[in-house]
This record gives sequence, C-alpha cells and structure tokens, in this order.
Amino acid sequence: MSAFTPASIRRRAAILATSLLVLASSACSGDSPTTPPPTTTVGARMYASKAFSIALTVTLPEDLKIAANPDNATLLSWDSNLAENNKVRFVLPVNLYKPKQLRPVAPPQDYLAYLRGLTAYGATYADEVATTVDGHPATVLTGSAADPLDGALGCAELNTPAEECFGLQPDLSLRIAVIDVGGKTLLAWARAEKGAGDVAAFFTEFETMLNGLKFT
Repeated sequence: MSAFTPASIRRRAAILATSLLVLASSACSGDSPTTPPPTTTVGARMYASKAFSIALTVTLPEDLKIAANPDNATLLSWDSNLAENNKVRFVLPVNLYKPKQLRPVAPPQDYLAYLRGLTAYGATYADEVATTVDGHPATVLTGSAADPLDGALGCAELNTPAEECFGLQPDLSLRIAVIDVGGKTLLAWARAEKGAGDVAAFFTEFETMLNGLKFT
C-alpha cells in the first residue's frame, strides 16, 4: 500500500510551496550574493610619468583628468574636470625671472630662501609646513601676490618670455611644495582661483597626492 495518501500529498505540496516562497523572498530582499557594481579602483587613477626627468608615480583625485598635458622632461600638468582654473603642476625650472629683471637667470641653489624673498615684491605666504615627500625633504606653503610676478616661479623651457612662464598672481592661490630630490629642486603646486569655494578641498586633494607620490 502506498505511503502517500491524498492528505500527505497535500501536506507535502504545501511545504514545497512555502519553501519556494521563502527562497524567492530571500532573493528579492538582497540576502543572497549579488554581483557588486563596478567601482573605480585606486590603480585606475595611478599615473606613471613618461618623459619627466624625475620618474614618479602618483594617484590622481577624481576631479583631475587622468592624462597629463604635457608630460615632458621638465613639466607635468593636469587639468581639472570641474573648474577651468584648477590645475596641478610638477615643474623642474630651467630658469626664472626675478622681479623687475628682464633677463632670466638659473634657479638659485637655495630655492626656498629665494621664494620667501619674493615677499619684498608683494608675494604673500601662509600655512607653511615642513614635511617629506617619499622620504625627501619638502616645504609646503600657500602663495599669492599683490601684483603679477610673471616668471618668478620658473620656466619649463629656455627662451620663454616671462609672461609665458610660471609666477604668483593676484587672482590665483597656489599650494606650493618645494621638494629636494637628490639635489634637484622639484616644484609642485595646485592652482585655484583665489576665494573660490573649492580651494580648501582642492588643496587637500593635492596634499593627498603628495603623500602617495613615489619616485621611481
């Protein structure tokens, strides 16, 4: 005689239906494993210099374009995705224009002392910090100027007019790092429009970049 009576069959059918309902509910509730959405990994934002004379790698914040423009022997530059005036630059100056001088000169041996000396010509500095970048001594400070100091920071190419070189400007705020890399002066800075609402956040991202920078 079969062990499956009509009543037992109905009970088994009810149990099976309940089990299937529980499984379906669990799947809908998200308790079961799901494929996570794609995310941007740190490695995807890692930039390795191609032509810069001091080889380095650095992780870029999300609001910087991933491609440097340019990446040559003396200049690395990134534009912002969010603000036209926001840029990050790494420069090995080949010469510079001292204030009120028409001819460029070689960068001074003690570049930091020279930079501080620009206060005699209207430069202003704040929030100076002594630190290291990948084990190399560095000083980070925020700079601006009462009047344009064209070319005072330096030029990335020889035979460049002062107005096409880098300098402190009254409408811009720069978070500048002066880094001694094996006796060479590496300048790095984040540039933003003075008084803009994103200045503090942009400078913080820049300092995070410096903290993760590696010379290779």
